[in-house]
Amino acid sequence: MLSASEFAGPEFAPPSSPERSRPVVRILFVLVAVLTLLASVSPASIAQTSTGISPEDAILLNKVRQAGLWEMPSGMMAMQKGSPKVQAVGFAIMMDHGRLDVATRALSAKLNSPVPDQPSDEQRGWLLEEMNAAPGPAFDSVFANRLRSAHGAVFAVLAQLRAGTRNDDVRAFATVGNQAVMRHMTMLESTGMVDYTALPAPVVSATSAPAGQPLGLDTSQIAVVGALFLLVGGGLFYVLRQIKGNRGRAKATRRPATVRTGGSDG
Repeated sequence: MLSASEFAGPEFAPPSSPERSRPVVRILFVLVAVLTLLASVSPASIAQTSTGISPEDAILLNKVRQAGLWEMPSGMMAMQKGSPKVQAVGFAIMMDHGRLDVATRALSAKLNSPVPDQPSDEQRGWLLEEMNAAPGPAFDSVFANRLRSAHGAVFAVLAQLRAGTRNDDVRAFATVGNQAVMRHMTMLESTGMVDYTALPAPVVSATSAPAGQPLGLDTSQIAVVGALFLLVGGGLFYVLRQIKGNRGRAKATRRPATVRTGGSDG
């Protein structure tokens, strides 16, 4: 083991104060530059992603609330006029929408986003159609097809809103709503009364993005990302260089010096 005296010498002397402070100064420079670049990002875009409710989020709340306003009374009619199978489905849908309605109104109050309190004119027409249908198979057909068609339309909208919302509360709410809509569609289909040929054909975009399609970043955002990459990459390169240099010096301190005892070259 090397003695303390063998570590002495000008090569392994502790660095002077300016040398010790140089890495700290560079790190502080990088941090200040990063914070300055982040401060240049639009505050409006940050607020939109973290707090508040967008118009699209409000649509989601309205859709779920509006669905409950006619599907709950529709479920009650199914319990009175439907076959046993439809009665069970109507009861389950009514209970689900009762729970969803409580959650919808609570989130509406929290986000200060008003929701409707009456069915739409179209929904009133659907309820009137159910009221006029004779009990039994006639009612079963109207009930299953009206609700299945409405659920299919809402399901597509909720899926898009769930995928794009920036609000955590709305995202969680949309997940619950989508699960309920999927469950209701499955139950309605289990009645055997759904006419699938009457449902609208699915619309799926098969168009591929053209070459060079922009990613949705404006010029300032691209500049920020590029500058951050250079700063962070440069800082990381400097740190790795420092570590490599420190390891080299540490190995040198552990390598005993070769002592020459004399002799002549041949």
